[in-house]
Amino acid sequence: MLFYIDVTDADRFMRDEDGFEFSDLKDACEAAVALLPELAREALHGPTRLSAMMQARERHIAAQVRDEAGKIHFRTRLRLDME
Repeated sequence: MLFYIDVTDADRFMRDEDGFEFSDLKDACEAAVALLPELAREALHGPTRLSAMMQARERHIAAQVRDEAGKIHFRTRLRLDME
């Protein structure tokens, strides 16, 4: 089954135009959840990015799974708080 995983990182929205083949919706949802820590790690690389994140004090990274018709079936969100 073809599903799309769209990502929002802070104020930036990245629409998945290609999609991924999954055996079912559960697998697509698990992939979306697993993606968030990877994106958080990428956001921390480089002194400028880390510095900007520390000044912002929090960061939200989210993913949503949608089907070919555009229906959203699942949403997940990761929040990083820096104090």
